[in-house]
Amino acid sequence: MAAIGYLPLLFFLPVFLSRKSRFVRLHGLQGMTLQLGLFVFWIGVWVTDFLFGRVLGNMLILGFVFRVVAWLIHYPLGFIVVGTYIVIALIGIMHALSGERWRVPILSTYSERLFGS
Repeated sequence: MAAIGYLPLLFFLPVFLSRKSRFVRLHGLQGMTLQLGLFVFWIGVWVTDFLFGRVLGNMLILGFVFRVVAWLIHYPLGFIVVGTYIVIALIGIMHALSGERWRVPILSTYSERLFGS
């Protein structure tokens, strides 16, 4: 059940169905925080893509520069963030399946601050 928490959109199962197990709840909350961070990142990408690519990209002289900035934020940075998400989720799943109480170094701090444990 703890490993399910790292799968996209399934974090609510270990968080809400296994309230008594601290182990399952830890992995579920870390998975929820990981997915929340990815969601916030993509909202930021959408906003910067809209501002730089659509609004400021229509400027006569600097439009090309703004479109390049939007492209750099959207594609290379998006690839890095999604790749990091996948690696952290796979590591979390492996630790959850092996029964280890693994804490993602930075993410677990935010998870505890946001949702408590």
